[in-house]
Amino acid sequence: MKKIDRYIIFKFIKSVLLSLFAFIGIFVLSQIFKVINYVTSGRMTTVEGAKYMAALIPGILVQVSPLAALLGGLITINKMASSLEVIALKTSGISFRRIVLLPIIAALIMSGGVFYISNSLQPKGLKVARELKRKNQIDEDEIPVEKKDVYLRGNGDYIYHFDYINREKNIAEGVEIVILTENFDAVKSIITAKSARYTPGGRWELDKANENKIAERTVIYHDIYRNSELKDDPKLFLTPKYRKEELSLTELKKIALLHRKTGGEAKEFEVEFHKRIAYPFACVVIGILGLALGSRYVRGSSAINIALSIAFGYGYYIVQASFEAIAMGGILSPLIGAWMPNLIFIGIGMIAMNKAEY
Repeated sequence: MKKIDRYIIFKFIKSVLLSLFAFIGIFVLSQIFKVINYVTSGRMTTVEGAKYMAALIPGILVQVSPLAALLGGLITINKMASSLEVIALKTSGISFRRIVLLPIIAALIMSGGVFYISNSLQPKGLKVARELKRKNQIDEDEIPVEKKDVYLRGNGDYIYHFDYINREKNIAEGVEIVILTENFDAVKSIITAKSARYTPGGRWELDKANENKIAERTVIYHDIYRNSELKDDPKLFLTPKYRKEELSLTELKKIALLHRKTGGEAKEFEVEFHKRIAYPFACVVIGILGLALGSRYVRGSSAINIALSIAFGYGYYIVQASFEAIAMGGILSPLIGAWMPNLIFIGIGMIAMNKAEY
């Protein structure tokens, strides 16, 4: 690494760390009085209050890292531009892209760290914070004992619908099971029954069932209907309450699949899954904007550049929230909704970078 590269990267890392400490400090100040209230009211001990604050820090670190990368890039290049170092380097034949290469690589590495924190430390921290805050309340994450109006796509070529199911009693009421062809393109038969039970042998038995064979156009009555393929455990029909922000990527994918199988709404988990992957790259995307905006130094313009950079930074969050809402509404796929803000702002960053090559 050349001496000039070490000089630039040191200044960039220092500026990013100072920005991170400033944002975290603001967060701590905004939360400290709330924690004091929890402690004085007896809801937390002093130690628990400290743990609560520490548990929230990974989440705020993830949220402010893109802004820290933006301000870090802006401050670094702006200081170099104000001391005419940028002009001197360009005069010596070094392009602006070469000047900002290492800060961009550092921002990319920073994205990897943000990805790790958002997928590992943040979910655990949010769960710890919630448990500390609600330690005297009933756990809402347990699988419910019973549920009404449930669907499940079984492990075979069939779909269940129960008006009611109870996993402790292993019974169901208002039963309808649709058996389809292997490619799921046609219905073979529909079985209906008033009730069903899950036997110790791991099979469903339907009482007083009617089997409507579609192709034969016949209906067969069964006192007890048995089918060795109907072996899906009652627990699979009962989806617990999951908090998407407390789940890892693997868990988000698993829960989304479970919701689809049980007829639930999986969209929020799919959107969160793709957002969790796309968001860390914002450190690079809007970090490039900060580097480009800091390239031109005009006396008295530093404050304007900082204000413009912050506007772009918060603009990213607004655009991201907008596309997230659009994806939740089903207008865009979760994948496109998650990555579109990055594509928009990387385009703006490239335009700003080209203008910096004066």
